[in-house]
Amino acid sequence: MQRAFILCFLLISEVLYPQKPLPLLHLGVGTSVPVLAYAAPSLEKGCFTTTGFAANVAVSTTLVGSWGLMATGGFYLHPVDVGYLGYEKVQSDPFLMDVTIRSEPYRLMSLMAGPMYRKHVGNGLNLQLAAMMGLFSSRTPHQIYKPQYFLVGPEFFEITSSLDRSFAWGAFASMSYAITPCYFIALETSFLQSNAAFQFYTGSGNLRTDHRTLSMLNIALVLQLKLPWWRAKATQ
Repeated sequence: MQRAFILCFLLISEVLYPQKPLPLLHLGVGTSVPVLAYAAPSLEKGCFTTTGFAANVAVSTTLVGSWGLMATGGFYLHPVDVGYLGYEKVQSDPFLMDVTIRSEPYRLMSLMAGPMYRKHVGNGLNLQLAAMMGLFSSRTPHQIYKPQYFLVGPEFFEITSSLDRSFAWGAFASMSYAITPCYFIALETSFLQSNAAFQFYTGSGNLRTDHRTLSMLNIALVLQLKLPWWRAKATQ
């Protein structure tokens, strides 16, 4: 009878207070490096972008063994190399002698999710991998041009910003070190890509669509903490 009572008590405790892995909150800032066509100095396919800023927040949790889910949101800024852009503009127009350009950076936001694998590799280190799919919200820079023409030309003109939302995919990897059972410091990297279509009105009033492939490599220093942290502390 006593054994049956103890067994019943243990089963009820397991149902009411299951020892499930706690979710992790990721808070990171770092560097975002445009790659491939997105960084190319090409008027037709490239964007003349340079290394910029990245910030991201994510939540991940294991569900079955080392496998689970991860959801993340990020914000990225990529400045434009206006010197190289101006050079290519002059080379492509025989009547353009010189041009001065002021440009905002490209601004991108991501919202993605996907399956995750997390493995403890020893000595407080944890490896985490994920495949991601989701949405990019991308905005081109507002640019002001002050050209010098060989003959007659405008004193200045501008290219307004264009917004596009597109499907995105990517891969994520991190190596974290457990400072305490609740807090981890991690080095995270991700590769993200999306095919965007930006629309502009030309001087004649026609609608032009520029197709660009946005690809970036992000490297961030991240603080990871278990959620809820008060429960994590209580179970230590």
